Amino acid sequence: MNINSVCGEITRQQLGIVAPHEHVLLDQSNHYQAFPTPGITDPDNQKVEMWNLGILSRDCFALKDNTILDNEEDQTAEVAFFKRAGGDTLVDASLPGIGRDPQVLLRVAQKTGLNVIMGTGFYVGATHPEELQFMNERQIADIMVKELTEGVDGTGIRAGYIGEIGISEVFDDKERKVLRASAIAQADTGVAINVHINPWTTNGIEAADILLEAGVAPDRICISHVDVENREDYIFALLEKGVYVEFDNFGKEYFIRREVRNSGYGCFVHDTQRVELVKKLIDMGYLKQILLSCDLCLKNLMHMYGGWGYDHVLTNIVPMMEEFGITKEQINTMLVENPADWLCGKE
Repeated sequence: MNINSVCGEITRQQLGIVAPHEHVLLDQSNHYQAFPTPGITDPDNQKVEMWNLGILSRDCFALKDNTILDNEEDQTAEVAFFKRAGGDTLVDASLPGIGRDPQVLLRVAQKTGLNVIMGTGFYVGATHPEELQFMNERQIADIMVKELTEGVDGTGIRAGYIGEIGISEVFDDKERKVLRASAIAQADTGVAINVHINPWTTNGIEAADILLEAGVAPDRICISHVDVENREDYIFALLEKGVYVEFDNFGKEYFIRREVRNSGYGCFVHDTQRVELVKKLIDMGYLKQILLSCDLCLKNLMHMYGGWGYDHVLTNIVPMMEEFGITKEQINTMLVENPADWLCGKE
């Protein structure tokens, strides 16, 4: 099947090299809490600057400003790095309540020449609009179906997939309701689903089971954020269900200071460990279920703030993979073939 980009319908062949999980605009201040931080007197208002990048490397949520990507000019310039590195399609994972803006996505696509795929649905429960609690699953699904078939808010700009549907550290009934509604919308439209899982939990197991039990084919489901801690038993359990697992934290290599760690926010492994695990999974026969992205969701991940940018996988991780013995053909499968199969369905 073809897929909607913000500029119109495109074929799977037009997708090319895909970043399957990124954010052009984003407001994840719902994850922000002001903790006492040495060297920071006003974390609510302090801007991300050169002198506090070290602080952010030990707590990437130390500053509220780091959690917000809202400057269209800056984001367009940053996204363009991915295009110049050889990228063709960027899948935007922002939803209502965390910064999605169809008109901005359209302008970014037009200015950069990228295919931009917009999502539909609802993120974690803390960002749900109040009226959602009074809707049933069919009514929620109808919102998604309309955005996929007619467009968002009268713009005529159509979503191309469902996601990233939000699952919090504490997976509650309102999030389960949205997930079941996503399955209904998927049955109506045939599109792919991406599920955000709190990265330090194993909630992807229940999320995958809800979708599978509702009749969603496993190869249309992607479970995000499996590579924060590289919990192999968790990843293997997901792979055995037939779903895609997404290594989408490339570029995040944080040792979070112990004062702010909790069960839903901890340390990140390094990119070398991610690549090592990807190689292991390939050797075990799971090549066709792996997706790769950066999930650029913080200012300090951008080039202009000293980060690796949207092009990190193409510019830095691909050469690293080759050094680990991953072949060009296998890399092409993960960057081109797998995302096309997930987004458009297998040929």
